[in-house]
Amino acid sequence: MKRLSLLLMGAVLFASSCKKDDPTPDDTTPTQPSAYSFANVSYSGQTTRLDMLAELTTEMKKPATGVAADGTVMLNMFANTNNPFADGALNAATKELKNKCYSGTGAMSETTFEYYMTRLASLSAAGMGTWMPGSAGIATSGTKSYYFDENGVEYAQIVEKGLMGAVFYFQISENYTREGKIGGAVDNTTVTEGKGTDMEHHWDEAFGYFGGTVDLTEGNYADQTLRYHAKYAKKGSEAGLETVGNVMYQFIKGRFAISNKNPADRDAAATQLRKEYELIMVTTAIHYINGSISNFGDDAKRNHELSEAYAFIASLHYNSDKLISDADLTQVEDYFSEDMGGFMVPSFLNVSVATLNLAKDKLSMVYGLDSVKDTL
Repeated sequence: MKRLSLLLMGAVLFASSCKKDDPTPDDTTPTQPSAYSFANVSYSGQTTRLDMLAELTTEMKKPATGVAADGTVMLNMFANTNNPFADGALNAATKELKNKCYSGTGAMSETTFEYYMTRLASLSAAGMGTWMPGSAGIATSGTKSYYFDENGVEYAQIVEKGLMGAVFYFQISENYTREGKIGGAVDNTTVTEGKGTDMEHHWDEAFGYFGGTVDLTEGNYADQTLRYHAKYAKKGSEAGLETVGNVMYQFIKGRFAISNKNPADRDAAATQLRKEYELIMVTTAIHYINGSISNFGDDAKRNHELSEAYAFIASLHYNSDKLISDADLTQVEDYFSEDMGGFMVPSFLNVSVATLNLAKDKLSMVYGLDSVKDTL
């Protein structure tokens, strides 16, 4: 009996010991949120630049109402000098658009945009006549009026949409999702109240350039007040591509990975975000090409939509990982351009429905959008 009792006691102790060594479920593993709901999120500098572009656009649209645009004011708004903004908070800000703008070659740069602003001021000061091919002026369709240069180009659209690419998209794709801002050498340990770690803050700044709300989803984009690229991302979503949801998912995934010290997921999110963001440019460009085809006989609507299409196509340059080749992109841009003394500049005087379809088909083929190219 003693021997039996000892054996039973040993079995109980062994079982108890085994039970203690069994792994327990980890209930503390964080779950990726469905919204951009993280601690210490801050991107006020990006919101300031979005607001600056809004005021600049208002100035650029004055010629369409019969009032000349002020070239000095526009250039000052671009560089935030000499208190040009109606919003005093923007004048007091240390931020500006110019020093964040692409300044290289091969694409619209800060000097390109300054030239367009200066020329808009010069043309609009010279007269406010009716637009016709070869003569700058105002064209009206229904209740909408637009100011075009002699080649049918609307500088207000080229500059606004162009700066969305050359500042917002360029900063996201070539700065805030790259090694210098989220790589291993960037501090992701020291938390600053209201700002997070340096790496978290850099990712938040990328999100700030998007113009979306923190709770934006594929299911609620129609009910959200969105700005700039977040607003135009709806074009792809309306065609069933879930552009809004895909971009938001990668923004959330990247921030979640950074906060949870997961560099593999962080880098995967950064790479995929650039791809999803690129699709905003392409789907929006095709949308406006379709609009210009539908309104081809209406000078005002056609040139307005061609100006927007051109700016979104040109924005593809600002991502070095872009899917489209430089040769194919140049070919598409050439459908919207003329050779002026050895330089290809936007001009819509010789655009035709046939060439617009060629541009659309090239973009659609490269990006696999044939099934939706006519519905975007």
